[in-house]
Amino acid sequence: MEHFKIENLTFSYPTSKDKKSLDNVSLKIEKGEYIVLCGKSGSGKTTLLRHLKTVLTPHGKRSGEIYFNGIALKDVKNRDESAKIGYVMQNPDDQIVTDKVWHELAFGLESLGCDQKTMRSRVAEMACYFGIQDWFHRDVAVLSGGQKQLLNLASIMAMQPEVLILDEPTSQLDPIAASDFLNTVRKINTELGTTVIITEHRLEDIFPYADRAIVMDSGKIIADDTPRNIGKLLFEQNNPMFTAMPTPVRVFYNADGDGDCPLTVREGRAWLNKEFEIKPQIAEIPCKNIDDDIENPALSLKELWFRYEKDTPDILRGVSLEIPASSITAIVGGNGAGKSTTLKAICGICKPYRGKIKVFGKAVNKFKSGELFKNCVSMLPQDPKSLFVKSKVSDELAEMTKDKNKINEVAETCQITELMNNHPYDLSGGEQQRAALAKVL
Repeated sequence: MEHFKIENLTFSYPTSKDKKSLDNVSLKIEKGEYIVLCGKSGSGKTTLLRHLKTVLTPHGKRSGEIYFNGIALKDVKNRDESAKIGYVMQNPDDQIVTDKVWHELAFGLESLGCDQKTMRSRVAEMACYFGIQDWFHRDVAVLSGGQKQLLNLASIMAMQPEVLILDEPTSQLDPIAASDFLNTVRKINTELGTTVIITEHRLEDIFPYADRAIVMDSGKIIADDTPRNIGKLLFEQNNPMFTAMPTPVRVFYNADGDGDCPLTVREGRAWLNKEFEIKPQIAEIPCKNIDDDIENPALSLKELWFRYEKDTPDILRGVSLEIPASSITAIVGGNGAGKSTTLKAICGICKPYRGKIKVFGKAVNKFKSGELFKNCVSMLPQDPKSLFVKSKVSDELAEMTKDKNKINEVAETCQITELMNNHPYDLSGGEQQRAALAKVL
């Protein structure tokens, strides 16, 4: 028996009645399946997932029917839906409601009215299963993004749901934390038999283990097959989503491979060794060296030290850095390494207790109020929703400048021209990022 059965689901948001976010979607999801839902930003992935949880269903015009365990979803009792359908959101801070890790783990069970003995048992079990028992009594506020997302997953699984829905859960995690998180999701599916439905852009860690891959475009399902066959379908259609396929899949089809398509690096290596007995010569790409002494750097950091509270460890410890003008520089590191704190220090949001920051040769503390952000520095935060204060995307941009030509130019650059009349909160995660980028530009 299928867990979910979707029949002819069509949906459009109130501000975009002419555009269908979901267009006649029909789908069956069997018990115990691991389903990966993929597609470009704005293809309807998040909208579809939110329709599988009634409290998250967006407001708009809708037709069609959704069944859960053979019962119309709208007729399923709230308590049953809360217990049986788990949902992990894109932004971990949107879901955390308590101040301590142990209380967050118990919150869902408290809401379901579990007795104390069962609650203690399940919370302890999940803490050990996810390996988070060491931070049992810690404040949620001090956790990194990856730790918060793992806590969200553990809190949901403490209620022992039948279905686990995850909406781009690794979008704010570093590669190592994301890989660990996705491995945990796979373990939940294989060991506990939980049905998993996940939207994700990091397909390398998901495709080899998924039972089915579903590709969406413009609110429609354009492909629904096994991961091995999906790559072939997208390649033959010359679909842009083929570029998002795992590396072994792209190498295989671009090299006109025959037989079964490799999904993992191991399978890809075996196919290459069989196909090419003589190893091909690999051309070395020259790397441009960065001079130790940069003349007139756009940004200069010298010995930055910063901590959030007086009695807490330093987050930044002697950070020194020079960035040349007209360059692209990446700051990398694990969750909690201090990347975001460094950016906030540059913008004056976090004020280091020691060290100097110069922008184009001028100390940050010498800029007048607001002067730093006029044709000088702009910052796109991790959560784009923190920038949105208006009811339309066009109004968000108009808040920054009244120059209509400039607004149109930036909207076209960021590919949001068609979204200008939408409410920012009705956009997908990727569309929100582009709208926020347009606003700071």
